Amino acid sequence: MAKQVMLKFTDVARDMPEKRPPDLRRTDFDEIYAEYADAKAAEQSSRCSQCGVPYCQTHCPLHNNIPDWLRLTAEGRLQEAYEISQATNTFPEICGRICPQDRLCEGNCVIEQSGHGTVTIGSIEKYITDTAWEQGWVKPAAPREERAESVGIIGAGPGGLAAADMLRRAGVQVTIYDRYDRAGG
Repeated sequence: MAKQVMLKFTDVARDMPEKRPPDLRRTDFDEIYAEYADAKAAEQSSRCSQCGVPYCQTHCPLHNNIPDWLRLTAEGRLQEAYEISQATNTFPEICGRICPQDRLCEGNCVIEQSGHGTVTIGSIEKYITDTAWEQGWVKPAAPREERAESVGIIGAGPGGLAAADMLRRAGVQVTIYDRYDRAGG
């Protein structure tokens, strides 16, 4: 029988990455939480129950396919996990850091409702995306075919950049206009 890599929420406790002490954090702009190691990310991903109705996904504003990329992470298939993560999310590197997961995906995790502690979805998403950047898996949007249509987007904040990314994936020529000299809102 094949070894079960998922459903370990009864055996493996919820474990967030280590939080840096406040005295150290106030001296820099580095991350608050340390990075997961490969083994820890796989271990925490394996806690997912792969439930029939994934409330984590339905409560995600982007409807990210969270159970699938958790399973792939648990199996050590990080590049595939990244590809699924970024398919519905223009900025997974940002969402893993600032999205209010405690109220959205993690807050609606089925195993959390049963008292086993939620899967650390945000930390795992951050780990997957940071690994993708380190490994060179992040590539510019390359449409299958270029289209003649062009669109001008006013504002280089998160909404404008997300719209530009989706239009570019569809082959539309995009020009972004912003009053500031750099993007980001």
